Order: sequence, then structure tokens, then C-alpha cells
Amino acid sequence: MSGFVGDLSPDQEKFLLEIKRKLKENNDSIVLEEKAKLDDSMILRFCRARKWNLNDAYTMLFNALLFRATFQNTGVDAITEETVDNEMKAGKSFFHGSDKEGRPVCIVRTRKHDSSQRDLEEAQRYCVYVMETGKALLPPGIETCTLIFDMSSFSTKNMDYPLVKFMVDMFQKYYPESLARCLILNAPWVFMGVWNIIKHWLDPYTVSKISFVKTRQLIDYIPADQLLMAYGGESKFKYTYKGTVVED
Repeated sequence: MSGFVGDLSPDQEKFLLEIKRKLKENNDSIVLEEKAKLDDSMILRFCRARKWNLNDAYTMLFNALLFRATFQNTGVDAITEETVDNEMKAGKSFFHGSDKEGRPVCIVRTRKHDSSQRDLEEAQRYCVYVMETGKALLPPGIETCTLIFDMSSFSTKNMDYPLVKFMVDMFQKYYPESLARCLILNAPWVFMGVWNIIKHWLDPYTVSKISFVKTRQLIDYIPADQLLMAYGGESKFKYTYKGTVVED
């Protein structure tokens, strides 16, 4: 059995019920509202991520609920466009189209990020905002997204180790089983030294989802009508914020 909703073995069904029981017995008021929002699909993400180890899965899930409730002293639900305005208007990332399996595609344009100009807390909020946006875009039956890191024109000013470390922790600790694949596009040689550091922060399973690709290879993953013209596709989509097109 896959461990997804509707495809659970009897043992997995019991495991899910046990996680729910432990959550119900936990009376921590800090996570009360977050517990109420949980559904089976979300709980099962943590079960699969911890390979059906009860204590590990429950601890990971509870820590994620704490993160959601207490992030930057306001909680994840307090993040709005207004709280990440500088990041949004820079056009650093956006969702557009679906891959060949119907997963939402998020495009990150690293050249739009300047580590010397950003506010770290706002940048962290923006990362969470993007994750929440992707979660809301998931169609029925789809639980993961495809991520394209466009490294075109990347330079050292675009590298931001504190922010990347936050992103790694966010993906692996608080949003498990959310990433289908990560395509690192047109990475220049200067990035390879950076990659040798970052990959040691990732668990092997996450690393296995990462591929280095060139523009011509994107069509192997994304249908032409869903792929931007800049990447060899047919889509004329342009990212806009508050009615203004943010240039590539």
C-alpha cells in the first residue's frame, strides 16, 4: 500500500488512528487551532516521512504544528501579501502551469535575489508564503509540486546561506512529502561550490529528487502549453504584482 488516503494497509490504518489519539490527548493550547485544521492527508505526510515510526512521526508532526502556530511570534496564517511585499514585487518566484503529472510548478528566479538587500525575516516569511500558496494550488489527488530553480545569470550576490538553510529546514521538517522534483536550471560553474555545501544539509531522499538540467530538457517534464516561451514552451504568461509586469 502507498500510505496515501484511500490506499492504506490495515496496519497503516491503525497507525493513523494512533497518531490521532496521541494528538487528541495532547492538550497544549498553543497548537489547538492548528490541530483542528489537520486532515488525514496531512497527517500521512509525516507518517511516510518518518517511515511509519510512531514516535518519530508524532514528534515531527507536533513540531510542525508548533512552527505553524508560533512562526515569527504571529504564526503562519498571519502571513499575507502585505507582509512579504518587497519579495513579491521583486518577482523572485511564482507558480505557473502544471508538469506532465498534473503537479503545480513553482519557478524561482535566483537572479532576482540579492542577499545584501533582503530583510531575512521577510524573506523567510516569503518562503513560507510560497509553500502555503503551493499547498492551496494542489488539485485533488495531487500532493506534491515541481520546483524549478532558474540559475540563469546567477552570481555570488544571489547566494544566501542563512536563507537557504531556513528553506532546507522548512522543507524537511515542516512540509515533508511536498516536493516531487527539483530542477536546477542552467547552473553556472560558480554554483557548484555552493552546491557542495548545500547538499550536505539535505537528506539522501531529498537529494534524489534534484536534477541539474538545461533549458532544452524542461520540455521532458512540462507540457509545451504549460511551459514559458522563455524556456522553449508556448505559454505567454508574465508574472505580475499589483497589476504591474515584473520583467524577467
